Amino acid sequence: MPGNTLSPYLEGEHLEENSSEVVEVEPDSPIAFADKVLGVTLWEKQKEVLSALTLHRRVAVKAGNGLGKGFCAAVAVLWFIHHHDPAIALTTAPTFRQVRHVLWRQIRRLYRPASGKLGGAMLDTRWELYDDRYAMGLSASTADQFQGFHGDNLLIVVDEAEGVSEEIYEAIEAVMTSPEPRLLLIGNPTTVSGGFRRAFYEERSLYFTITISALESPNFQEQANPWPGLTTREWVDEHKETWGEDSPIYQSRVMGEFPEQEENTLIRLTHLEAAASRDPVTVEGDDEVVLAVDVARFGSDRSVILRRRGFQVEEIRVFRNMDTVELAGWVVAAIKEVKPARTYVDEVGVGAGLVDQLKKEGYQVHGVNVARAARQKRVFGNLRAEGFWRLRELLARGLISIPYDNQLISELSSLRFRYDENGRVFIESKDQMRSRGLPSPDKADALMLAFLEVLPKAKFWA
Repeated sequence: MPGNTLSPYLEGEHLEENSSEVVEVEPDSPIAFADKVLGVTLWEKQKEVLSALTLHRRVAVKAGNGLGKGFCAAVAVLWFIHHHDPAIALTTAPTFRQVRHVLWRQIRRLYRPASGKLGGAMLDTRWELYDDRYAMGLSASTADQFQGFHGDNLLIVVDEAEGVSEEIYEAIEAVMTSPEPRLLLIGNPTTVSGGFRRAFYEERSLYFTITISALESPNFQEQANPWPGLTTREWVDEHKETWGEDSPIYQSRVMGEFPEQEENTLIRLTHLEAAASRDPVTVEGDDEVVLAVDVARFGSDRSVILRRRGFQVEEIRVFRNMDTVELAGWVVAAIKEVKPARTYVDEVGVGAGLVDQLKKEGYQVHGVNVARAARQKRVFGNLRAEGFWRLRELLARGLISIPYDNQLISELSSLRFRYDENGRVFIESKDQMRSRGLPSPDKADALMLAFLEVLPKAKFWA
């Protein structure tokens, strides 16, 4: 066995105190390793994933939220290096922040209590036993980071695999030419294209695929919640109510299924996920503050005050069971606080009373009736359709930054459109969405109002 020599490129990184030589404990299976070496208990789906990794070159796992797939991947990395000699394990994710603070945080937490058995030197994104036996985390920013890694035993783990670019998947394929490679893809099935989705469709013959639904969580199956950190029945029930079982986000984040992006789906879930994860977009000359108010019409609906600065949505406030007099007070407070360049209020129904009240008090607000004719009358059936199509364009072009608000994402990704006999676009109404068991898209409507005037002319073909 080679000497326990650390490579010079480790200098400057944070080093765990224990760097003792590895104690050879050789459970053949990663399940036994988790129990005997790491001292942790796995639930059935985690065992299925780790068992598959010992039998198949390529394993792809799509799962809902909070089901321990990252924990499972961390066990896999530690087991692979401990069990194989020589061995290399490479992990990646869409950003280096995800590499360091998600998967490798889990790896370090599992390593610490077992460091005497595992040995080696543990750093922020690297664990090294010998020059030819190590694990390291790589960001998925450039493909050249994957060049030069070849060995007799190689494991590649792609975390948040749905967000990794095609360039990185091509680089990974070049590394898979090693004698005994293993590839583990784990992620939420939120995309409608890309390497992660192909693993379950066009390239399914190459992969052993596993789906983990929140309904399979031990905490969902049992009355008590004996598994800290795993999804609970309460969480599932809450999101069934707020998202609706037919919404794309429920399908992906609860059921662990790729959303069915039908032809009449207005806004792609991938565009919304990108808008929620990108840094604020700066457009020169457009840093004005705009307020948009969607006014509740029925008892179950919510009134919403949304604030954007330029192309960044900064805040979304929701109010329930509030009359227009009280809501007017909140709008006035927001106007005084942020001094917006413009304030748009949905004046359909009870919103007209709110507009009149604010104007009477001397505030410059713009009442918007989205049921009225569109500016491009030959293209859109009404102003609401034109506004949402404009929002679709901005999201597709990567201009808007939104908070990671699952309810907002659910509302937007659930919207459908249709054409009338004259080829004009209409967006389904709130009543039509309720008939599909979906909640009223109040946050989505406020977002549409906030960006109503951004583009001078919508592009029908976008």
